[in-house]
Amino acid sequence: MDKHLTEQGTTGHEFFIVLDGWLTVLYEGKPVTRLGPGEFFGEIALLDGRPRTATVRADGIARVLVVGHREFHALMDEFPAVRSAVLEAVADRLRRVEADTGA
Repeated sequence: MDKHLTEQGTTGHEFFIVLDGWLTVLYEGKPVTRLGPGEFFGEIALLDGRPRTATVRADGIARVLVVGHREFHALMDEFPAVRSAVLEAVADRLRRVEADTGA
C-alpha cells in the first residue's frame, strides 16, 4: 500500500529524512524522482513558508525521521554543515527543474 507523506499545495510543517525504504516524488501527479536512505525532503516549505512544491509517496514500507518546523530551524542554526547540505540540495533541485523545463 502506497502512502502520501506530503501533498503538493498543502502547508508544510515537517522536514523528513529517509531512514529505510523508497519514496517517489510527484509533481502535478507525475513521478519526477525517487528518494532512498539518507536523502531528505520537505525543506522548501519550511524555508519559505509557502505550500509544498511536490507530493511524496512511500512505495511500500518505509521509515522516515520527522523533524518539526522549530527543530528544523534549530538544527540549521546549530549545525552549519546541515544548513549547507540543505541549501545545496535546494539548489540542485532547482537546477534539475530548470534543465527539465529548458528554463
